[in-house]
Amino acid sequence: MVVMMQKSIQCTVVGDGFVGKSSLVQKFINGTFNQNYVATLKDDYMTKVSANGDVFSLNVADIAGEHEDLSSISTSDIFIVCFSLVDDDSMNSVLNFWIPKIRAIAKHSPVVLVGTQSDLRDAGHSGHIRPSEGRALAKSVRAEAYVECSAKSGSGVQDAFHSAITASIRYSKRKVNILKRVLGR
Repeated sequence: MVVMMQKSIQCTVVGDGFVGKSSLVQKFINGTFNQNYVATLKDDYMTKVSANGDVFSLNVADIAGEHEDLSSISTSDIFIVCFSLVDDDSMNSVLNFWIPKIRAIAKHSPVVLVGTQSDLRDAGHSGHIRPSEGRALAKSVRAEAYVECSAKSGSGVQDAFHSAITASIRYSKRKVNILKRVLGR
């Protein structure tokens, strides 16, 4: 029996409303930042990406942040969970809503934690999240990676998706290795 590595990655982007999820996705997919983007319940995108010498079809589902039913996303290979670096309530929502919801739907799927709107952060503002706080949250939720970004400036956008793609590939390889051990091949 030969187990083929996936050539398609389903990535779901979640987080509270107005944290910059759609801007992040738009910047990655189209290379544009649209301040006038009108949110929808769900947008789906597809692009080709290269990683580890292979070309993958990356399917990105951008889910609205109104805490609606997420059971339709149980087939996702990787989750990007976003929070705004200038909104500590959105950070709390990661811990108290998004991660528990994802773990209930897709218990073992990898998660990449992404702090958005870094261009708006003021290090001296008490409600703004410091990098150390983001890294601590990522560790506490067992995220595969933590990335800070700004869709407006473009900084960190590629890193966020590259981290998600490599985490998905690593997870897929672990599953294949487990199957090989179980099947004795």
